Amino acid sequence: MKLQWRLIYSPPLSGSWNMALDEAMLLAHSAGLTIPTLRLYRWSPPAVSIGLLQRIETVNESACSQFGFDIVRRPSGGDAVLHQHEVTYAVVVDGRICPEGSSVMATYRWLAKGLIAGLRKLGVEAFLPDSNDQSRLSSHPFTSFCFARSSVADLTVDGLKLGGAAQARRRYFLLQHGSIPLQLDIEAIEQIFGLSGRKDFTCLEEALKRKVSLQEFTEALVAGFSEALGVSFTVSGLTPEELRLAEILFQHKYGAEEWTRERKVRPELTSKVAEILAQGDFR
Repeated sequence: MKLQWRLIYSPPLSGSWNMALDEAMLLAHSAGLTIPTLRLYRWSPPAVSIGLLQRIETVNESACSQFGFDIVRRPSGGDAVLHQHEVTYAVVVDGRICPEGSSVMATYRWLAKGLIAGLRKLGVEAFLPDSNDQSRLSSHPFTSFCFARSSVADLTVDGLKLGGAAQARRRYFLLQHGSIPLQLDIEAIEQIFGLSGRKDFTCLEEALKRKVSLQEFTEALVAGFSEALGVSFTVSGLTPEELRLAEILFQHKYGAEEWTRERKVRPELTSKVAEILAQGDFR
């Protein structure tokens, strides 16, 4: 019997709103208000997301401003990512349903099966690096750019990094969001992250040597998750509780300068979130 998941297609949103929605989904699911969910979304304007513990000074803010890119701090760890020519995915799920166990690495590898199956439908054979093969891990230790570093949780094609992911957790429940760029803006990457002499990362169109439409990519990704993970999707929207949570998270966290720059949240956030969760009904 297939697992029942929601599938949400979101319109392009700012980085602050996208992160608020991702965390709202995690909070609602961990409170038992929703079923597991796959959300697919884009960024408008393009944005650089920095990891939860990353210093904002590791990216060139002036270059971001010149390109018209936002900067937002994620609820998840890892290095900075430029979200531009891509469809980002976010999964919220109880890690205990993962057949390989609920650890971070086990759930990364489980969800990667869906990504790998989706990429195979497009004609790309992607892999997770062998955790014992250190020669294929990390290459640019002094850059803040996520795609210039490889880890055992990253998808590779012909030894080049194609996709990255990061998790945030609330007890056993996890939010994993990640990206597979369709194209790369090398000029922006070099200026924002101080990176030159690109070597170890690629994008989908380079791997396929052809153009890929957003619709083609999203259809393949959804089919890959469905087949590899045994999931049956129902297209849906966010619940009223999730939308209220996202509004609070946007106002008191992701849309606030003190969060982006210093990882500080406004003190009223916790009580407002708790109030919404206490009033929620299962949907």
